Amino acid sequence: MAPMAKGTSLKVVPAGRRKCIWMEAGVVSFKLCDNNYDCPTCAYDHAMQAKVEEARVTKPQPFVEAPKERFTESWVQKMMKLPASRRKCRYMLTGEVSSKICPNAYECGSCEFDQMMQERLTKEVIPVRAESHVAGLIVAEDIYYHEGHTWARPEYGGRVRVGLDDFARRIVGKIKEVQLPPIGREVKQGEVAFTVRRNGHTVGILSPVDGIVVYQNPQILREPMEAHRSPYERGWFVVVEPTALRKNLRSLYFGEEAHKFMMAEKDRLISQASSMSLAADGAVATEDLFEELEETKWLEIVRTFLRS
Repeated sequence: MAPMAKGTSLKVVPAGRRKCIWMEAGVVSFKLCDNNYDCPTCAYDHAMQAKVEEARVTKPQPFVEAPKERFTESWVQKMMKLPASRRKCRYMLTGEVSSKICPNAYECGSCEFDQMMQERLTKEVIPVRAESHVAGLIVAEDIYYHEGHTWARPEYGGRVRVGLDDFARRIVGKIKEVQLPPIGREVKQGEVAFTVRRNGHTVGILSPVDGIVVYQNPQILREPMEAHRSPYERGWFVVVEPTALRKNLRSLYFGEEAHKFMMAEKDRLISQASSMSLAADGAVATEDLFEELEETKWLEIVRTFLRS
């Protein structure tokens, strides 16, 4: 067996994850993408670009040991040295298309194909990669949760899809109407951005992020019950162009923190709605809390947990 080249990484890319573009270009030995290939908003990309610029302007000093990692080229520079046939489009890297070579020197903002893909992906229902059941509640693993029980999912191109989580849809129940902010409207994290109507009651729903609405879900306007039947997929509300995403994400729940948050909310709900139906193991079993509580108690629960 041929010896392994010096510096070759033994790490493998886990199932469902993808290489960072800096790894794909061969600049670093191992780094996974955690920002949906939206490099302009990626903290890691910004830090690496700064290192490349620092190496470019800093002249090596004699008798001074060079740092172990000296990055002199960006991932774009590395990729552009490859034959044209190997310059993979980012949508090939993400698996959205089976084969596509970048025709625009990785200037995605001015690429017609990129704009076409953004439009198509915005309209599509993106399936949840994995989900867990926490205290009887469905928690999608690839999204962020706001304390007002809305969710945010960063997607390709830096935009964010927003919807109502499983906890909220059980509280609100059988929605009769959904009102969404118009395209171009600014929404603010923690402020009412959407409303749903149920049996003559209007319930305000908070936005999980700051941003500008760029797309509405036409299906939810035609069939409001999709928010109840499929909260994380068909029942999403809007797509926004975020204006403070990194700041916003720090105040949202993700992964294990989201599990703990949902468990705590379930316990709090049980203490306030003692007559609510529960599963044998104490998990939330009700699909529509409105049908189980007196109207005044239901309104109190809505104000408490949806924070509106």
